Amino acid sequence: MGTHDAANAANAEAARAAGWPELTGSDQQIQWAISIRANKVRELDAAAAEMSTSGADRARFREALLRQTRAGEWIDGRSHLWQALAFCWLTADERAALLARGADRP
Repeated sequence: MGTHDAANAANAEAARAAGWPELTGSDQQIQWAISIRANKVRELDAAAAEMSTSGADRARFREALLRQTRAGEWIDGRSHLWQALAFCWLTADERAALLARGADRP
């Protein structure tokens, strides 16, 4: 088992333990996307902690990230910031509410 295989297996086990949804796609895509997803969620958590982001905002963005279950989308988005992926994967209503809330700030 290579380094990536071990990391993918550890990330898959952590995702199952956390109750994250299963990814869909080919076996090879899923193995790769599991680690990409885990890394993006870790990036979200680190950024939220660093910026003292509210728990509600962190939960909203985490939910948006985790609702994406197509492995290919994770692979295609691997070079994007977690913020871009989360914003794209928000529903239209969620995006509108977030943008409206931001417009109210000075």
